[in-house]
Amino acid sequence: MNVLFRFFKIIFLFCSPFLFSQNGLENLLLGSKEGSQNLFERYLKPALKGSIYLMNSGWYSTAKVHRKLGFDLTISLNSIIVPQGEKSFDISNFNLIESEVKRLPSIFGDSKNEELNVIIPKSDLHPQLKATFFSPGGIKDQLPLGIVSSPSIQASIGLPFKSEVTLRYLPEYNRNRVYFSNYGIGFKHDILQYLTFLKKLPSLNVTAFGAYSIMRINYDIQSSNKFRGINQIAEFDITNYKFQILSSFDLKIFEFYGGIGISGGKSSFSINGEFELEYIVDGDSDTKFPINISDPVEINYSIHELSKNFGLKFKFLFFHAFIDYTFQEYDVVTIGTSINFR
Repeated sequence: MNVLFRFFKIIFLFCSPFLFSQNGLENLLLGSKEGSQNLFERYLKPALKGSIYLMNSGWYSTAKVHRKLGFDLTISLNSIIVPQGEKSFDISNFNLIESEVKRLPSIFGDSKNEELNVIIPKSDLHPQLKATFFSPGGIKDQLPLGIVSSPSIQASIGLPFKSEVTLRYLPEYNRNRVYFSNYGIGFKHDILQYLTFLKKLPSLNVTAFGAYSIMRINYDIQSSNKFRGINQIAEFDITNYKFQILSSFDLKIFEFYGGIGISGGKSSFSINGEFELEYIVDGDSDTKFPINISDPVEINYSIHELSKNFGLKFKFLFFHAFIDYTFQEYDVVTIGTSINFR
């Protein structure tokens, strides 16, 4: 089985369901140093961006803070709506890469595998080389309604001075050549207490909110990689932040809430180690020529933008259910439920 396929399945199981693809992802290493980097970047770009939006959602379902030692446990499902333009990418200007098609599916695109040819010009170190391989297909057929979802679990507790802290955490996992960690913290503070002219509005809550989260996955691909080499490892990292002003109207059964502010983060994917790639000498199909490469892939994406969301919460005793919509480059729909005390 393709080792990178397995790597993304691990990410899928832990936190980001969209990050896995059909067999063939690893073949992109054959696309020459520049071509391989471009193929990986364009194929995985929507997933690396989408992971930031997913992890940065579902932090709150009200602007109201718990009373001191008040508590809630919340389970939510965040779903990004994949823009149509992110489901394929243009390869017509990729150096050294040739194909009968001009566009390839991204990880969110069609499940088609297209034949790619690479020609590496002659140099002092090697003759002219070539290789033929198939691009990985996307997972569009596996995305219901074109959305990608990821769950989150968190707990919040009330603090003194009309404040509240929220914790997201999953236990570290470190076995079977996989290391995984995921945690985050959010802080909410009532600012209506300082806005005396708004206190007369019934059921209004206004708070400031900030959050920060980190996820890291390392996967030792040495023993199962199709390419010979040493110290081969795949790494995936995400860091997120969010700063918003929240408001809500707390009615008896329903609560309307919303937030506006800055949201962003960084995500990266890298393949590190020594790899021996095998090419064919151009004009002599019986002669194979190895090329050694080091740390072949490094992809980084960052997002910093205005984020707005509106939501509705239904309350029944200490059980609550909510739904909200976040407006940004990748819009996010969040649904969830919580158990609340105080």
